[in-house]
Amino acid sequence: MEFAKIYAPSLKDLFIRQLEDMILSGKLEIGTQLPSERELSEKMCVSRTIVNAGIAEMAGKGFLDIRPRVGVFVNDFRRQGKVGAILSIMNYNGGSLRRAEIRSILEIRMAFDLLSIDLIVDKATDAEIETLEPFLEKLKEGEDPSSCAKSLFEFHHELCLITQNTLLPLIYSSFSIPIISLWERYCRLYGCRNVYLSTLKTYTLVKERKGSEAKMWTMQYFRAILDGPKQIYGE
Repeated sequence: MEFAKIYAPSLKDLFIRQLEDMILSGKLEIGTQLPSERELSEKMCVSRTIVNAGIAEMAGKGFLDIRPRVGVFVNDFRRQGKVGAILSIMNYNGGSLRRAEIRSILEIRMAFDLLSIDLIVDKATDAEIETLEPFLEKLKEGEDPSSCAKSLFEFHHELCLITQNTLLPLIYSSFSIPIISLWERYCRLYGCRNVYLSTLKTYTLVKERKGSEAKMWTMQYFRAILDGPKQIYGE
């Protein structure tokens, strides 16, 4: 049995978490100007150094807009958010994903897979496609939902690498935590065997260069999860 490492968040992490939660919940509306660093420091009982570092990090994610000699304002993170905002959104509400977030992740996953299939069928060599087999075998041998979900992520990450698109695997990796979490839930609901057989079918069709069939199968698979009999939305 594996146990997760316990760690205490820093004051900066707590500062950021509180502000992000206020933004994501709507308590701090888009366009709102934050109090000065001195006021925030006094109200939240942390140093101005922590406030300054926290604001800078949140600005880097796209949550805040720093306007020199004017102030700090809440950004429309859905329009100006960066990759770093993704995990903040996923961790909002204690990491309990809402239906909208789950659906968004699944739709992006489907888009990644469809693009990967197109690129691999057109460009990848047989030898490159065969590098997927060890990942597929690892998925087959998975004994619990956690290990199966991680193996499934590794398989699809390798799929992105084979496309030779330099950005695709990097973008896919940025979603690793929520993607693995969702596939673990899927495995618990429908079984690791189901995941393996579905992935094997995708691999077989790609290896046989049946791009259209592989894409049709992928869309069918995701539609069953999005709106069909194998949904994974929480209560």
